[in-house]
Amino acid sequence: MRRNIVALLLAAGLADGSQLQTAFQSLVDGLSQKYGYAMQIAWRSDIEDFTVAAGHHAITGKAVTAEDTFAFGSGTKPYTAVLLLKLASEGKIELDRPASEYVDGILKRMNGTSMVGLFGADAAKVTVGHLLRMQSGLADFDVSGFDDALLKQGGSVHSPLEFLHAAAKQSPVFLCNPGQCTSYTSTNYVLAGFVALGAVAPTSDWTSLDQAQIFPQPASAKYQKCTFADTGSLNKTLDIPGAAGSFLRRTQIYGQDASILGWTCGNLIAPAGSAAEFFYDLLIAKRIVPSEMVAKMQEFAPLNVGWAKGMIQYGTGLMIQQASWNATYPPVMGSWGSYVGHGGDTYGFLSESGVLSQFNASFSATANEEYLGPFVKNVMVCTMIRVAAKVLLDQDVFLKCGVRPFPQIVV
Repeated sequence: MRRNIVALLLAAGLADGSQLQTAFQSLVDGLSQKYGYAMQIAWRSDIEDFTVAAGHHAITGKAVTAEDTFAFGSGTKPYTAVLLLKLASEGKIELDRPASEYVDGILKRMNGTSMVGLFGADAAKVTVGHLLRMQSGLADFDVSGFDDALLKQGGSVHSPLEFLHAAAKQSPVFLCNPGQCTSYTSTNYVLAGFVALGAVAPTSDWTSLDQAQIFPQPASAKYQKCTFADTGSLNKTLDIPGAAGSFLRRTQIYGQDASILGWTCGNLIAPAGSAAEFFYDLLIAKRIVPSEMVAKMQEFAPLNVGWAKGMIQYGTGLMIQQASWNATYPPVMGSWGSYVGHGGDTYGFLSESGVLSQFNASFSATANEEYLGPFVKNVMVCTMIRVAAKVLLDQDVFLKCGVRPFPQIVV
């Protein structure tokens, strides 16, 4: 018989904080004890604002706190998209212009090449908007051979050009003509970083790009520990070590150079509370970019080529995802288990952040592992939604949560 995890969590005690916060704390305590991971869940609405944490630092044994930082991987992409939208609103770039107009000068200076030189003639047709909407058609560098080699050389500095050269070696280089498909590839968001650099500081080094300029000013306290790590040891800003690889062969992610994260496609390091604040500011309060740009970000198309085909809808740096295994796909906004935001899967870490329309609230969930790929989305977030529905709306929502599509025991 399936356990009623929601009832168990609500019965766990309500001594401190809100009922929702206490239930979430019981959730992460139980999951951390069962799986051994360090984790956080943050929640932000008009009436509640908190982060719960569980687990321990793998080296010191110190208990994880709400202020500790995790790596967010592709959870960086919404921040990069917002940076380019901000530059567009300031008249510094045009989304419909070829990306090469902003990128080629930097590529020539750094490596004597260009987008066409790297990727072929079709690269001239790729616009800035194509990059942000995952519609360039370019292949992804993020394949096991490249990832494994990069981690083995994790103590060295790796320029974003290495990632572009890796993408250029894929066959085919273009999965479709630019603008003719929606295909998830992190190559787009490395190029987006070069677009931003070309617009504001074309003669500067890639490490000089100020990714934090997007935050509302004066920046709230939650953004103070939010960093975009370019170079230097990860543990300068990463509080919690990650674990990459399988249960039998794990690599600790902590002392490597931050450049392995892939710059503007994956270099966010922050507490979950910072990510929840960002999505609240972006999609609910709408105080980061103009409202009309927020609306454009949410013009979605299903991924129709390559990874996660038919399973995710993509807009401009935003996804519609579904946390439950028993849902229909592609996911749509407003259905139980779906959310607008972005996921992240990087060396040693998983993350999911976004907005849940049923609660008019933002959230962020992260854990220091990446072997169980569905864990954060299909276990942490899925169960979090069921708990929130019961606590806040007194609704019993049937979502199938677990690390497998049809687990015998739903957590």
